[in-house]
Amino acid sequence: MKRVLFYTDTPLLGGAENQMLLLAKFLDPEKYSVTLACSNFKNLNIWCQKFMELGINVIRVKVAGKHDPRHFLYLKKILGNFDLLHLHVWNPASCRWAFLAAGGGKIPIVVTEHDPFILSGFKGWLKNKLMKGVRAIIAISEASKKIIVAQNQGVAEKITVVHNGIDTKQWEADAKLESRNEYRRKHFGALQNEKVILCVAELNKRKGQKHLIEAAKILADAGAMNFKIVFVGDGPERKYYEKLAAPLGDKILFLGRKKEIAKLMTAAEAFVLPSEREAFGLVLLEAGVAGLPIIASNVGGIPEIIDDGKTGILVPPENPQALAEAIKNIIENPEMAEKLKVAAKSKLKSIFNAKTMAEKTAEVYDKILK
Repeated sequence: MKRVLFYTDTPLLGGAENQMLLLAKFLDPEKYSVTLACSNFKNLNIWCQKFMELGINVIRVKVAGKHDPRHFLYLKKILGNFDLLHLHVWNPASCRWAFLAAGGGKIPIVVTEHDPFILSGFKGWLKNKLMKGVRAIIAISEASKKIIVAQNQGVAEKITVVHNGIDTKQWEADAKLESRNEYRRKHFGALQNEKVILCVAELNKRKGQKHLIEAAKILADAGAMNFKIVFVGDGPERKYYEKLAAPLGDKILFLGRKKEIAKLMTAAEAFVLPSEREAFGLVLLEAGVAGLPIIASNVGGIPEIIDDGKTGILVPPENPQALAEAIKNIIENPEMAEKLKVAAKSKLKSIFNAKTMAEKTAEVYDKILK
């Protein structure tokens, strides 16, 4: 049995952290013994507890931030007990500690780039230098792979694309509702004939909620249909978006962070992800498996998930008019919406599941550890 250490310096929870949990859950326990090492920030407590419920050992690293050299000291102390280090972060400031602790590559390192972007100056130089010392790089989409190759010279042959996945059986079970109409009234304040358009994402600029609000204004001005846009999530742009949406009154609803995402999806009529930049788009898998027709920006890794006109509708980024037209099309053509969501659910369940993700990741491990 090979011993694998998952390491992240994140102080926050998001899609990358959920993928780490699913990977730990679906890796073959007869081949791999996984341990998680992460910071001791309080908001990671529940996440760490989920690992422990899977029987996975969790090591909390007491650090003040990404530049704290105790990253190195803790990792140096424990890495001798492992066959492989899997980094789920690629901030040069923190990864340099992991690289040094691993003896400059003596303990093999795998890096998963969950959200790659171009770095310039010293950070870009440092990242490129460290990348050359890792044994394998996992990109979560072909689009992400292109960014990694553009940023880092001489690493293309190390990169394997492993798409994110979800636990489809668990997600379908979580999505079930006893009374859909009652749930809609309670959580959305929606009347039976109102069409609920759902967007689940952190409220920040790159997720593009501004464009969806502007699309709602276009739809409201046209008086085309009885609809409500519901945003689930929080973030730095929330106050700005609430102010922007104020003229639309109860046609826009901000729910903040919620736990029952699968049920909220089941209670809606359509899902929209209007991102300006997106490495993959994990939430689209969740929406598709929950049975929603999907509208999303044609950026980053999203076209690898959604086939335009077959499993959803893709629109140009930062284009409220195109978003409005796509929403109108979905709502006013129920037969088309039904075909899209059936095709999406079939594709996403077969290709983008956590079991497949774990198997492909294990193939990367096996090449290194053979």
